[in-house]
Amino acid sequence: MENIVTKRLYLVPLTLDIVKAAILGNSELARVLAVTVLPNWPDEEFIQNLPEIADILSKYALQSQWGWGSLIIHKAENTLIGHVMIKIIPDATGSPTDSVELGYQVVPSYQQQGYASEAAKAMADWTLCQPGMEKVTAGCDADNIGSKRVLEKIGMRLIEARGRMLIWELSNTEIIE
Repeated sequence: MENIVTKRLYLVPLTLDIVKAAILGNSELARVLAVTVLPNWPDEEFIQNLPEIADILSKYALQSQWGWGSLIIHKAENTLIGHVMIKIIPDATGSPTDSVELGYQVVPSYQQQGYASEAAKAMADWTLCQPGMEKVTAGCDADNIGSKRVLEKIGMRLIEARGRMLIWELSNTEIIE
């Protein structure tokens, strides 16, 4: 995956090398990326998942090629403000299917400014333009108004509720400008 550039952001692929730097800590990640890394990025759950993400990136060729989505870099401030996850959904044999799962997180001081929508839309559009990719899915808690707004804003449609989790979808025929 190449870097994606939007009006206000750089989306830098979260490759195995960058995940390894993140495992070593924010100062190493800042050095590798040549950006400012805020002390509250990433959250504790993401930090705990980094070894598993590294394992997935080392085992699955297409996921490795694409990265685990992208880091969100604020252009004007040269600051890491979040990430957009793209998880390739495998079939029963472990082979990639025609869909991916989208997730995103922006540090609190940069929330409610449209950065999550800008990054998620760019990542979904890029993904759906790749050969063989048919749809992007996402899930959010029914009470997470901010995430619901992001998913609506980027053109995703609510397709089902699984308890408290809402499932959203965007197909490659639904990309909006």
